[in-house]
Amino acid sequence: MYSNEPLFLGLDLSTQQLKGVLINCHKQVVDEITVSLVDEFPEFATTNGRYVDGDVVTAPVLMWVAAVDTLMARLAASGFAQRICGISGAAQQHGSVYWRQQGVEALQQLDPKLSLRQQLEDSAFAVLNSPIWEDSSTGKQCRELEQHAGGAWMLAHITGSTAFERFTGPQIAKLKETQPDAWSTVSRISLVSSFIASLLIGNVAPIDCSDATGTNIYDVQKKEWSQELCDFIDPRLKQVLGARVVMATSTVGQLSPYFAQRYGMAQCPVVAFTGDNPSAFAGFESLFATAGHSAAVISLGTSDTVLFPLSAYPYVATDPLKFQHPDGHVLQHPTKTNEYVAMLCYKNGSLARDWVRERSLGASSSWVDFSSAANIQPMVPNALGFYYLATEILPYAKGVFRFEKCSEGDLVCPSGAKYKQVEAFSAINGNDARAIIESQFMSMCVDYRRKEAGALTGVAITGGASRNQAIQQAISDILGVPVFAAGIQTNKGVDKQALAMPAYGGAIRALNQLDTAVNSSSKPKTDSAVSYVLERICSPNNNNHAVYAQALADFEFLRDFASRTSSTKQTLAI
Repeated sequence: MYSNEPLFLGLDLSTQQLKGVLINCHKQVVDEITVSLVDEFPEFATTNGRYVDGDVVTAPVLMWVAAVDTLMARLAASGFAQRICGISGAAQQHGSVYWRQQGVEALQQLDPKLSLRQQLEDSAFAVLNSPIWEDSSTGKQCRELEQHAGGAWMLAHITGSTAFERFTGPQIAKLKETQPDAWSTVSRISLVSSFIASLLIGNVAPIDCSDATGTNIYDVQKKEWSQELCDFIDPRLKQVLGARVVMATSTVGQLSPYFAQRYGMAQCPVVAFTGDNPSAFAGFESLFATAGHSAAVISLGTSDTVLFPLSAYPYVATDPLKFQHPDGHVLQHPTKTNEYVAMLCYKNGSLARDWVRERSLGASSSWVDFSSAANIQPMVPNALGFYYLATEILPYAKGVFRFEKCSEGDLVCPSGAKYKQVEAFSAINGNDARAIIESQFMSMCVDYRRKEAGALTGVAITGGASRNQAIQQAISDILGVPVFAAGIQTNKGVDKQALAMPAYGGAIRALNQLDTAVNSSSKPKTDSAVSYVLERICSPNNNNHAVYAQALADFEFLRDFASRTSSTKQTLAI
């Protein structure tokens, strides 16, 4: 180990843990530290790091406060703390923390002899349990915000998204309406990301632009809080949020003397924190730069999420007739001032794939069986299926739909081909295992094209289902690009595993912002450190890609049909 090697710390506060990643000047990971919110703070009695009361989902702010002290104590014990030259990070998006003036003053006068929790637990916060991203209790406030903006499409035009219940603006509006006494004591509001940065610098840190786009009250094109939307909630809201909004590459302060004196750390620069999704995207982008491709990321989990860069802001038409697809989210790019990132979320992810596996192949079937069934030639254009077990976000639909091409079909698609809805696929046309993966990734292709005209050059996939070879190849064939998997470089190759990308993205931002003062070329690489890398795992079959590209317009037509009819027509089950 190079004992004087400068290190850069990236943090990520998720629902269940606080993660720390230390990298060196060569972007190698030197150490990772995890603080489990559930296991290490049982006194808060949370369920997986939060409280659930019907549609209301919150998390205890003081648990997050305690976690920061715990992680820093472990850094000090490891001997790494004194070598940290910069810090940045991320946190779960949309959640909000409500400071009282007493809390702001306590933050500015922290005593290193006492813990953060001891100094902030009495009167620092207007509400002790913060609303988080899982909350869905603000439907009323969402509709009111959209109506005030001039409709859902106009709200998307301003903020990058139609109103969502988990977004911060509706949550603030609900707090003011339902807890007026608490609201009257609010001096400042932090997002969860800027809250962690605030603890580190000993003052209320500015919110970053990318995380601000998850609030429904930030004007994405003007790069400032929307005065009109903020005033609608409360005339003082813009001041309470902090008028200055910064890029995620901006230095927001120096590490508080509290941490220097309590844990022996240098008062190093702290770079703005952002949301976990944009921070992870920035981390992947740094790996893609090495691979020579543009960044696009597909996370395959309980729900599936897609992140990809945009060459221009897509919601520019204020005429609702021209503004037909204000779905998904458009975020300001965390590190590039005049660029944007699209985020698409699909509720029916791995659980829908698992349902198809059990129903079509049997309860005792394995994912190997699923791959074998799905590993066939493209079913489109002869047959297509849509599997919306839960009410889907993109598109808005629920039910299971199957269609087969036939001359007697009553659905005439853009190509002129005719389709009919069927209860089950003919054996000659394929099976549900193949149909669901084609459906899921062709949907991503449709929604990508609705946002971006440029072509992708590569995509990274993460999550449990990303290890499935049939899924890997289907993504490559449908999108027409090579597919990469993230992992750790070893002497034997790449060990593919889930990486701490939001925290890593934070560490990379800290390094990039401060690298000129470090002179990394003079430092040798550390033998015991590891490197995060992307490895190409498959390339598209050009013939298959041509089939999917030609069928995409008909697929979109049938998907829209399923969406239009799902609420009025009985759908078909397996």
